[in-house]
Amino acid sequence: MLMRVLNFVRLPLLLILIWAVMRFMMGPVFNTPYEPRGNAMFSVAAVTLISCLIYGAMSGRVGGFGWLGAFLVGVVLGAFSQILIFTATLISYAAGIDTYFIHWDALNVERGVSVPMGTAMMGRAFGLVIGTLISGIFALIGRALFSALAPRCGDGR
Repeated sequence: MLMRVLNFVRLPLLLILIWAVMRFMMGPVFNTPYEPRGNAMFSVAAVTLISCLIYGAMSGRVGGFGWLGAFLVGVVLGAFSQILIFTATLISYAAGIDTYFIHWDALNVERGVSVPMGTAMMGRAFGLVIGTLISGIFALIGRALFSALAPRCGDGR
């Protein structure tokens, strides 16, 4: 079933990857300040959760998955997203690049606080677990609330 899920979520996986790369480049490449508007441009968490809702909703009619498959759709999207966030944070610290991934607000600390790499990576590791589970729950919410809006395979032919 995992291979079917991976095939089903190829598009949102690509979208999440593009969002993560663009977010990584916003500061060092495009010189866009994190606040007041830079942070909202490429939110990896937002695109992940929206993808979970949409693909969770389509998981039954289009993907042919049951409720466990819908949850797995969200888990795959969430795990991929969190792995990208973890990796981008690690690269930012290791290479000394000031990206959005190591900004004090992105690390959920007080304004202006400099977070050591070990502390940041522990927080990101926690996010690997929690973010993945939350994404699975969002896919189930999408399935429960919006599945009636999803087309059936073969509709319109």
